[in-house]
Amino acid sequence: MSRLEQRYRRLLRVLPAAYREAWEEDMVATFLDSRDSEDAEAAQFAADFGRPSWSEVASVAGLAIRLRLDTAGAPPRSVAWGQAVRLVALMGLLVHAAVATVGAGLGLWVTGKLGWLPAPPADWVPATPLSAWQTLWSLTGLLWLPAYVGLLLGHRRAAQLLAALAVLPGVAAATSATVDLAAGAAPLLLTIWSNLLVGVLLVLALAAFHQDAPPVRRRPWLVALVVGVALLLGLFLLEWSTDPWVMVDWPGLYCVALVGVAVAHLVAPALGRRAWTPSWSLALALLALASFGLRVLSLLDYALVGAGGQRSALLAVGATEALAVLAVAGPLARRAADVLRRLPPLPAAPAAPSPPTR
Repeated sequence: MSRLEQRYRRLLRVLPAAYREAWEEDMVATFLDSRDSEDAEAAQFAADFGRPSWSEVASVAGLAIRLRLDTAGAPPRSVAWGQAVRLVALMGLLVHAAVATVGAGLGLWVTGKLGWLPAPPADWVPATPLSAWQTLWSLTGLLWLPAYVGLLLGHRRAAQLLAALAVLPGVAAATSATVDLAAGAAPLLLTIWSNLLVGVLLVLALAAFHQDAPPVRRRPWLVALVVGVALLLGLFLLEWSTDPWVMVDWPGLYCVALVGVAVAHLVAPALGRRAWTPSWSLALALLALASFGLRVLSLLDYALVGAGGQRSALLAVGATEALAVLAVAGPLARRAADVLRRLPPLPAAPAAPSPPTR
């Protein structure tokens, strides 16, 4: 066995075992044939020093993702995971799109771009006016909205590109925070890095919307976007008009939203309503883990860096939110485990592989 063949076989280990057992020999033969040459010296050099091309690696990686996330002939457990990852991606995009929409509107309001509205509180107005470039850059996060709508309309490639661009402000914020930390000009803020990680994971989760994935039901998700924007606007109006300040930060909002959806999911059968699809339990369990992690990291920032005179109150409210997430995470995890346990691990018959990409 040549070194090139060994490397191809090592690459194919990312594929599910059942699929690899059925198609590994054919795939290796196809890959090797694609590298064959009439020049004996070139063929020998390729056999000794050749490696899979980047396009071949990407092709196999994409196949592995599709096989593990709900394609024709995939194991039932992979189907459940694929549906759950798509639900996580949809809910993540929904939250980011709603937050970006409200945030962009508030940004235009506090900078005086919406003169027909009442003046914002003085402490909300930036000390120095933003330049056109700064305003445009601040609106980059609004790309989450067309990414979400594009995904609902079936434009998955465009949605992935727009979501990747929407992560750029988070990359810039994390880079700037790292430079300031190295220079001793600012403390370590875990929230900045955790928000960036969530954005990157969300972009990666969009890979679950492959060409074999079922279409998304548009209407309920569009309604959910309208409701989410309305609720966020109502919360900010409440914050603006009440005293004392309503102490709900972004990780807190994520926790409250997660707990609300999880409770609705858990009590639906008891109320005689139609049970949600089994993958909802798995998806909500994953989101509970993410929400709890974001909440804990933000509490560490409050404890280590401080939050002004509201530090004690924020820590108390945040700890309550984290405990609420843990309270629903247990039943969600048990229900998700029951769902996966009832599903067979292997498919009826692995589907044929696609030709390798050079």
